[in-house]
Amino acid sequence: MITKALPAFVLSIAMIAITHTAQAQTHRKVALQASVPYEFVVGNRTLPAGNYVFEMATGSPKSTDQAGVLVVHNYERKLYVAVATGVENDSNTHVLPRLVFLRNGDRVYLSKVWRQGEIAGLSVHTPATQEDLQESEVLMLSATTSGGM
Repeated sequence: MITKALPAFVLSIAMIAITHTAQAQTHRKVALQASVPYEFVVGNRTLPAGNYVFEMATGSPKSTDQAGVLVVHNYERKLYVAVATGVENDSNTHVLPRLVFLRNGDRVYLSKVWRQGEIAGLSVHTPATQEDLQESEVLMLSATTSGGM
């Protein structure tokens, strides 16, 4: 009887752990809101200027994290992009939430997303080469934070 009950017990414990993990991750989501005044590229999509929500879907990154997920929404135009990101550490804590873009020629790429009070931020892959990046203009855009851990 114990051997028949054991798999059901293990399954129950696993379901509880999965439910608890999903709830914990839901509470970790962090979002920044910003009005982006120019067309920009995220991943393989070009998005028009407008109001966007930049969601750190895996939560605010820690300095020990290797990767994250960024979701970019424009609810007015029903646009949605999700990209895998790296995590980059800065030597200083960011006083304000900030978005960093790189302008290379006529293209603007979302490069980094920094949350207020953190030293770790999400780093978005840009298709530009190292040479291109050296010639790029860095554009900083302030954002507001919504959500929390």
